[in-house]
Amino acid sequence: MRWEFEATGTLWAITTARPLPRSLQRAVTEHVEGFEAAWSRFRPDSLVSRAASARSGGTYRLPAGSGPMLDLYDRLHALTGGRLDPLVGADLVRLGYDPQYSFVVHEAPDDPGNSRLVRLSWAQTVTHVGDEMTLRAPVLVDVGAVGKGLLVDQVSDLLLAAGCPTHVVDGSGDLRVRGGRTVCVGLEDPDAPGRIVGSVEVREGAICASATTRRAWGEGWHHILVGLTGRPARGVSASWVLAPTCAMADGLSTALFLAEPDALAEGFDFDFALLRSDRSALISQTFPGELYLA
Repeated sequence: MRWEFEATGTLWAITTARPLPRSLQRAVTEHVEGFEAAWSRFRPDSLVSRAASARSGGTYRLPAGSGPMLDLYDRLHALTGGRLDPLVGADLVRLGYDPQYSFVVHEAPDDPGNSRLVRLSWAQTVTHVGDEMTLRAPVLVDVGAVGKGLLVDQVSDLLLAAGCPTHVVDGSGDLRVRGGRTVCVGLEDPDAPGRIVGSVEVREGAICASATTRRAWGEGWHHILVGLTGRPARGVSASWVLAPTCAMADGLSTALFLAEPDALAEGFDFDFALLRSDRSALISQTFPGELYLA
């Protein structure tokens, strides 16, 4: 059975052997609402929006289960040499990926008088213990690289705890598969939406994809930014990652735009395929699928 619902500004779906009880559906939607109330930078009343508009830094109590996401960001930030950085939120707003989805560039990273010439980094600005986060300055934290994957994992955990061990949670392309099922996933061409350029089998784990064309506008702007510069990453068009959790797969699929796979493999066990901007491809040795490029 398939249940579809709106979450994180897009369409999600949960596939199970039996229909989900209404009480479990409510539990899922309430959990999603709590997550977005904390982490959505598109909501003016969210925790991260309020923290960004504060007069100074501060300490914030986060939803239960947030600590592992912040730990994951620590690892990704270190392994990418600071290139993956949740503090690019303000850069995205200035480039037009703002709460209004204006996609109008207000201030480019190399404009004269750029208000963020002195860049704040995750490692310098954010500390955390458990589900508590301290900001040394008012900054806009954007958890887009990991957040949706974490939410998929949390929804999956809710289903498991409710006695639904076999399921697929599809957070608009971020998939968590549980219960011994094997799911065949088509890999979409970033340059031709709807065209499949590969396939992969997912069993008891997660797959996430990233592509520069998912949010692209203007003269070469897109949503995957280099934390050191605030400019869009270049060289990779799309990535697909299989990992034990969706949060890990989500973060690594973004990190592959910012660091070499070997560097990331020093801290994570994962499989991947990536498509470079020149249409060449790189696939890990144990990737359970293929790319079929002309």
